[in-house]
Amino acid sequence: MKTTDWQILTPASADWPPDWKHVSDPPAQVYVTGDPTVLRTPMLAIVGTRAASPRGLAVAQRLAREIAGRGWTVVSGLALGIDGEAHAGALAAGGTTVAVMGTGPERTYPGRHRALRAAIERAGCCLTEYPPGAHGGGRWVFPRRNRLIAALAKGVIVVEAPQRSGALLTANLALDLNRSVWAVPGPVDEPTWQGNLALLREGATLCAGAADIDRELPPPQPPADTGLGPPLPQPGSAARWIIDRLDLEGIALEELRARWPGNQAMWYEGLLALELAGLIRRLPGGRLAPSIWRS
Repeated sequence: MKTTDWQILTPASADWPPDWKHVSDPPAQVYVTGDPTVLRTPMLAIVGTRAASPRGLAVAQRLAREIAGRGWTVVSGLALGIDGEAHAGALAAGGTTVAVMGTGPERTYPGRHRALRAAIERAGCCLTEYPPGAHGGGRWVFPRRNRLIAALAKGVIVVEAPQRSGALLTANLALDLNRSVWAVPGPVDEPTWQGNLALLREGATLCAGAADIDRELPPPQPPADTGLGPPLPQPGSAARWIIDRLDLEGIALEELRARWPGNQAMWYEGLLALELAGLIRRLPGGRLAPSIWRS
């Protein structure tokens, strides 16, 4: 990447986000790749753990598709796990997305997200307050990055987060800025969902879909039918194993469960992920079928 590939925005720039004036220790400037005009669009943040479950990944992408279809720009941190799925979901819906990075503008972290970053820059932008040559990655980097995410968005959706996580920090920063905070409910005995449960106990709004967002923040535009079905689960997951064995006539759930080679917890996690993603439907007689057929 050449130095001419990014733009420098300052508080005097037309595309400088106005809400950043409320940020503690606001940046003096940011480096932007892609289209900086999207920083003037209404945004919602989707955040969560890097070590996400198949269910969390499916929910993150579905929520991003839904809110992008309502005119929101999806903002997240380009990390593995929930962040990456949020960006990908917005792109799949034909929407816009913003990635706030914790490195210099010439570096993509993690490296496996280079293709994702390029796609984000075609439909939105990536930004960082760190100058060229800054490698980032230190523990102090991500809290600083998260304060910019919280201030860009009208609200923050926590999809899956453990008790001590950057996603919870982002949610708390959003609350300090009088933003809305939603949390997706998850398994009560899974460590990566304990942060969500804590947020819900403390008064965060439950989020099972974009309709829960609509009740608190009217969408910028009417919901759009993108014509895209939900994404298939990742290969090797329980959810993918289940859906690969379904047909339009349906299969007895108990029969399928008896054939599953893994443990019971993985089975139910996969089943729940498919239901939340809208990929399966239950038929009379305890049978299971795909809601959308894919050849």
